[in-house]
Amino acid sequence: MFFFRPKAKVEEPVQERRRSIRHTTVMQIAKIRLAGVQEELCLLRDISPEGLKAEIYVPVETGTHVEVEVRTGHTLSGCIAWAEPDLIGVSFDEPMPMAAMLAHCSFDARVGTLRPPRLSVDMNGLLKLGAEDRPVRVGNVSQAGVQIGAPDPLQAGIPCAIALPGLPPRAATVRWCRGDQAGLQLSEPFDYVEFAEWRAIVAA
Repeated sequence: MFFFRPKAKVEEPVQERRRSIRHTTVMQIAKIRLAGVQEELCLLRDISPEGLKAEIYVPVETGTHVEVEVRTGHTLSGCIAWAEPDLIGVSFDEPMPMAAMLAHCSFDARVGTLRPPRLSVDMNGLLKLGAEDRPVRVGNVSQAGVQIGAPDPLQAGIPCAIALPGLPPRAATVRWCRGDQAGLQLSEPFDYVEFAEWRAIVAA
């Protein structure tokens, strides 16, 4: 009778094994707040308990304190450890559990339904309602929608278009109107590259 010896398990190099455990590729859009003031989007490339790497479309300096909000609403705080023209590395203030970082692995019931990150802005816009053009103030914007000031009530469900600085009018629908504020849902959401190119211009 012959006995077959199982093949010895091939060990990964220590460096590769550590990376597979500590780093997770996410490719997820998040909101980043720079120095507690300016809000922009970023594209998370990979993340670990100690930090993350992300694409960003505005210039930043090393040492800047940032807060990164992932799509579950969890916020990660840290400092920019290194910066390249379109890429940054962030070192967290303290180690973070992986479950709190990744939207597909963690969900905080307090946040409610997931939605695209919204950026607080203060800019002029032009609301088009049929043949009427109405100047409005834009309070926040995301890839999928816009919040505007609406001194005159708007009816939910009506079609419209919204023009933002540097962009042609974009078809939308009034989703809600409360008090002097209204929310518009874009008929065709921005893709990240288009949104990033626009924000890089208006944020300059």
